[in-house]
Amino acid sequence: MMRWLLPYAAGGALVAFLGATGLAWRFAGEVDRLQARAQTLNTMLASCNGRVADLHQDKERDHALDSIPDSDLGRSVPDRWLLPAE
Repeated sequence: MMRWLLPYAAGGALVAFLGATGLAWRFAGEVDRLQARAQTLNTMLASCNGRVADLHQDKERDHALDSIPDSDLGRSVPDRWLLPAE
């Protein structure tokens, strides 16, 4: 009685195995895609962090120049900065 059921069970097992293999293959591709996207975002974030650090350094330099008294500008600032704009 079970002999006629055996081919159907084997076919069902094969379909389940192939389905599981296909899902694993698809998810592996999805993982690769997401890892590449994460690497891209990490690179973009590092770039933004570098720009923010540059802005902070620029603000510190500007503050250092702004805090120089006007009487000391001749010794601290290049002459070309003191000339009027053309």
